Amino acid sequence: MNIENNPVQFSNITLGDEQQLGVNARDVHAALEVKTDFTDWIKRRIKQCKFEENFDYVVILKKEENLKGGRPTTEYIISLDMAKHLGMMEKNEKGHEIRKYFIEQEKIARNVTQNLQIEIGKAMQYLEQFTNSLLDAGRLLCVGGKQIKPKLMKELDGMIQKVQLGLDFDDDK
Repeated sequence: MNIENNPVQFSNITLGDEQQLGVNARDVHAALEVKTDFTDWIKRRIKQCKFEENFDYVVILKKEENLKGGRPTTEYIISLDMAKHLGMMEKNEKGHEIRKYFIEQEKIARNVTQNLQIEIGKAMQYLEQFTNSLLDAGRLLCVGGKQIKPKLMKELDGMIQKVQLGLDFDDDK
């Protein structure tokens, strides 16, 4: 199995008080092409490396219908650090490939996050400028409505009166 051709699905998990990227240990097991049964392999590695639940991994019991009628499936969603560690534990080319793959994926995720933070910053700056423009326009409208409009109305009334005075309303002609 080539990890580049069959990418591992990432998910967000909470380990401790922190949101992290995680992967299903079954996918790592398959990518490493381990011959041992998954359940035996993951339990052995957890014990060997002293991985801690809710720090390095979370356990999810899938209560979906089991076609064989057995117990629910236990899934281990592991941190990327644990996945890299498991890769190195295999001490083979696949292990190195897995480790390198996860390092590259972390860099990509970090770059995406940084780019999103930059875009969010730009959007917030634009929003602030737009808000300030609206506030200025609101002030202008308020001043216009309270001060300028009455002044203009008074000037207009004055002009109308001048025009009316200048008109000859003598109908006798």
